[in-house]
Amino acid sequence: MSELLEKVKRLEIMLDTDRIIAGERNSAKDIQSYFKINRLAYRRFHSREGFMHFRVSRDGAFSDDDIYYQPETVSARIPPHSRVLELGSGQGANLLYLAERHPDSYFCGVDLSPAPLKRPPRNLRVLRRDYSNLSNFPDNAFDVAYGIETIVYSSQKDKVFSEVYRVLKPGGAFIVYDYALSRRYADFDPLTQKAIALISKGGAAALIESAEEWERYFTSNSFRFENVTDLSAETLPDLKRLAHKAGRILNHPGRTKAAFRILPRQFTNNIILGYLGYDSCREDVVRYQEWIARK
Repeated sequence: MSELLEKVKRLEIMLDTDRIIAGERNSAKDIQSYFKINRLAYRRFHSREGFMHFRVSRDGAFSDDDIYYQPETVSARIPPHSRVLELGSGQGANLLYLAERHPDSYFCGVDLSPAPLKRPPRNLRVLRRDYSNLSNFPDNAFDVAYGIETIVYSSQKDKVFSEVYRVLKPGGAFIVYDYALSRRYADFDPLTQKAIALISKGGAAALIESAEEWERYFTSNSFRFENVTDLSAETLPDLKRLAHKAGRILNHPGRTKAAFRILPRQFTNNIILGYLGYDSCREDVVRYQEWIARK
């Protein structure tokens, strides 16, 4: 049995895993609660600067500087005097990083519950709203749009992609980093399906979909691909680090039961995500994808 499935079996012995994955996976209220409860945890265990995505280590070795891969990829596609939209801006680290590097451009973030920014630059604005509804923006309003590990939360991906297409200018870039299954959920065995459900619920996300399904969202909304890259191997050093931290609790039944009895549900679910994430990626169940497309 694979290490991923061994871990799921261990969790089944210690916890009511069926109860954990039961019910609605990603209501707006649940997503807001998840990020509120885990805000300090992201700062403590992930990035003090407020970045909330995984590091991409192109040389195979972990480095804190690898956190800049995604925003640098976006930065390289921002023409002078652009208007740039971030979906799910979170704690604002990507926006602040890019706004400082492109002072002649305008940046706007949309998020269900954005963190307050201290002294944001004049070329940056954040709106509290659901990014599946961008009706406050006119057609052809932005040169670049991007979402880093956020669209996985949406159960209305077709609507999100349609809205982004509408607000992008012709030729505008849409850059997405997110999690995708190596094949459709229904094609996995039941125990692997439970692993996928636990990972999805761990991050308050919708059930993760296959790379094929993700790419249909692009093509059915008339985007054309500039680049599609599987970066799973490059995220393994960061995922391994987080799995080790989660294992300090979940590899010990006593600590597990105490943590799940005392700590908030959204926090302990996030520990499960960290615990299973590395092996799910190493065993090619879940992939970390980069999609760069144009209108």
